[in-house]
Formats: sequence, C-alpha cells, structure tokens
Amino acid sequence: MRKIQILVLLILSQIAYSQVKPTDELYKTAKKLDSLIFDIGFNKCDLSHYPSIVSDDLEFYHDKGGITSGEKAFTASIRNNICGGPNKVKRELVPNSMKVYPLYKDNVLYAFIEEGEHDFAELNNGKWNKGSRAKFTILWILDGKDWKMKRVLSYDHHL
Repeated sequence: MRKIQILVLLILSQIAYSQVKPTDELYKTAKKLDSLIFDIGFNKCDLSHYPSIVSDDLEFYHDKGGITSGEKAFTASIRNNICGGPNKVKRELVPNSMKVYPLYKDNVLYAFIEEGEHDFAELNNGKWNKGSRAKFTILWILDGKDWKMKRVLSYDHHL
C-alpha cells in the first residue's frame, strides 16, 4: 500500500510541476496569443494578424464543424461564419481554466500546449444569449522567433 501511495504522489507532483505558473513568461505569452486569436480576431473580427500567428499547415479539429486545414481556410471560416454571419458570436475564456505546458527538445523550448475551457454567446436581437461551453487544446510551435498556432482541438461543446 505504501508503494502505491508513493507512486501516486510522484505522478501528482509531476503533473503539478509540468504546467507553468500564471506568473511565468511563457504563460503570459500564451495568454497574449490566445487574446490575439479570440479577443481580437474572433470577437472583434480583426483578422489582419492571423497570417503571422497561424501556421500555413494548421489543423483545426472541431467536434461539431469538422476539420479545417490551413491558415487561409481557418481565417476564411472565422470571417464568413463568425464575423459575416447573421448572428454574431463571442468567446470568453473561462477564468482560471487555462493551463500551459512547455515542450522541450535537448532543453530548448520548441513548443507549448495551451488548454482550457471557453464559453460562447450569440447576439440575437441586440441581446447576448448564453451559448455553449467547450474545451480546447492548442499546440503552439516556435517558428524562428514567432509563435504559430499549429494544431487545435475544440471539443465537448455542450450547453
């Protein structure tokens, strides 16, 4: 029994120390990138910066909408469905849900995983109505000196 307790403690301590703290620079970078994708792009429909932070070979997997491949298709999807549709949609990050996990090769940071939950609302007749909540996982890759959104999972959409 004691061996099992020690094993569980080791696993939990590894999990606890794997993610970076909200005060860490990488976490702040992830928060800024998240804001550029969602607060500025998705919510305000300013997509001008997407080519600089979305990978040309992006793969976006959505449990309701299927797969979107590439930056151009992703940007067009946001422009046409979120920004150009009859009902505006906004996204809000669920407070304290974002976690960031660095990925290293030979002790050099090359990527990170951002995961969390977000809420959506729809504007109908001038009023914001609660929509779905979903989970997301984003793989960000360091491309030279720039972070690029490379792979996205958006899943568990429910009311």
